[in-house]
Amino acid sequence: MFDADSFAEVWSTLSRHKLRTALTAFSVAWGVFMLIILLGAGRGLENGASDGFRGDALNVVWINTGTTALPYAGQNPGRKIKLDNSDYIALAGRPGLEYVSGILDLSGTFMVRYGTRRSTFGVHGTFPEHKYLENQTLREGRMLNDGDLVERRKVAVIGPLVAEVLFGKQSAIGEFIQIRGANFRVVGVYEDTFGNEDDQRQIFVPLTIVQLLNGSSAELTGMGVTIANSDMEVGKSLVKTMQEMFAQHHRYSKDDTRAVHFFNNLEFYSKISRMFIWIRAFIWLVGIGTLLAGIVGVSNIMLISVKERTQEIGIRKAIGATPAAIVRMIVAESLLITTLAGYLGLAAGIGSLSLVNSFLPPMKGLRDPSVNFEVALGATILIVIAGTMAGFFPARRAAATHPITALRNE
Repeated sequence: MFDADSFAEVWSTLSRHKLRTALTAFSVAWGVFMLIILLGAGRGLENGASDGFRGDALNVVWINTGTTALPYAGQNPGRKIKLDNSDYIALAGRPGLEYVSGILDLSGTFMVRYGTRRSTFGVHGTFPEHKYLENQTLREGRMLNDGDLVERRKVAVIGPLVAEVLFGKQSAIGEFIQIRGANFRVVGVYEDTFGNEDDQRQIFVPLTIVQLLNGSSAELTGMGVTIANSDMEVGKSLVKTMQEMFAQHHRYSKDDTRAVHFFNNLEFYSKISRMFIWIRAFIWLVGIGTLLAGIVGVSNIMLISVKERTQEIGIRKAIGATPAAIVRMIVAESLLITTLAGYLGLAAGIGSLSLVNSFLPPMKGLRDPSVNFEVALGATILIVIAGTMAGFFPARRAAATHPITALRNE
């Protein structure tokens, strides 16, 4: 089909109708280009959503205080529920839970100081296990340990932006920072690779110290637990059990979802993943629809081309051309248009995504809009198949025309 003579003949035929050929090729290239752009944008949104979950452990459940919305046991709604160390003790070591941590934010407005440098940061009292909930890794020094908690040591693990603001390029390990009038020795700097800017501006100190500074020996503002083995069904069951346990402990209705808030990260991630399955299907539907519009255009052009060349086809058949040779000739024209145009659209789409990745600043919710090799290969195969089909039916019609009838055509 594609020897030198056949290619030259096909190219000569297409060249005689430059504008028509160019417009047809453009419609195919545009369809492929839009398919690649849509797929790349969908991948970028999916990557952005996935990164949002990587800031915390995927299997974490956050527990935060709230206000009752339902009356219970003679008590009116609107009662503030407060968590404390007894809630942590009730969950620690519970089957199905991997890590348990309590959290208490240092209250009040204050500046964190180091020498003449100062700024505001979030300061949180936690257990050593908290690093697993936040997906934190160690960049320098060490993390909090049980000894810090028991001995109420004034030590701090700071985020990378805290270290940058207060210490610049010098090492922060062993230096003292002042937090609400008390000096804390920096023992570690953590990394939170997938966290946002706020996640990088946090300071973590032993929970017992914050409870002491806040004037409460047991209060917690929140808790976090991780589900063992990241099993979603087990997670749902454990969350329901914890809801009932907290309701009984703090005396509110187990149906009152506002009294204590449970956020199951694993369940939410599962919902987002299912949503992106539908988004990908919609993108493919729209993209293929746009591509098919171009392919239909190719098919119509081939019908017009066959009509214009009826006498030529009749002469070819009269001098011995077989129906298969006629089909090959017309399919070759269609295939050449769709393959070249499809390749140009594919290259333009991938190139545009590469430019976006190179020059677009980091954006929350959109990361690395791209298409992988398998998708690009699939699009190429789709183009070849569609090009073949677009030319086949007009070609079959031309091959079925009787030579005498074709020669009589005006």
